[in-house]
Amino acid sequence: METKSIAIGALNHNTGQIQGLPKNPRVIKDSRYKKLLKSIQEDPEMLELRELIVIPFRRNFVVIAGNQRLKACTELGYNEMICKVLPANTSIEKLKAITIKDNISFGQHDWESLNLDWDDLQLSIGV
Repeated sequence: METKSIAIGALNHNTGQIQGLPKNPRVIKDSRYKKLLKSIQEDPEMLELRELIVIPFRRNFVVIAGNQRLKACTELGYNEMICKVLPANTSIEKLKAITIKDNISFGQHDWESLNLDWDDLQLSIGV
């Protein structure tokens, strides 16, 4: 797997175009989307710490993980994004597993620690 910067125009949302891989299962609504935009604007270096995961497809790339970040960065005027590029021969089952695991939160909040150690405003805007 390689990491490289890819032009936004070469990145396609997962709309189900790869046979056997359903479209991206996540959606983002108004207030959460605004929080994502704000988060990217305030801490753009996070995009380098959490790259998109993509696979080559028909001379471009399909985003397997990070479709909402791609949407936000496109709106914010980004020209390219840092991506982890999966091998073109990655199995559909592996692509499905990556998609699902990227969209699941395995942990849960320790509300006692959050209430003691974190500022309410930071928690409410996700920073």
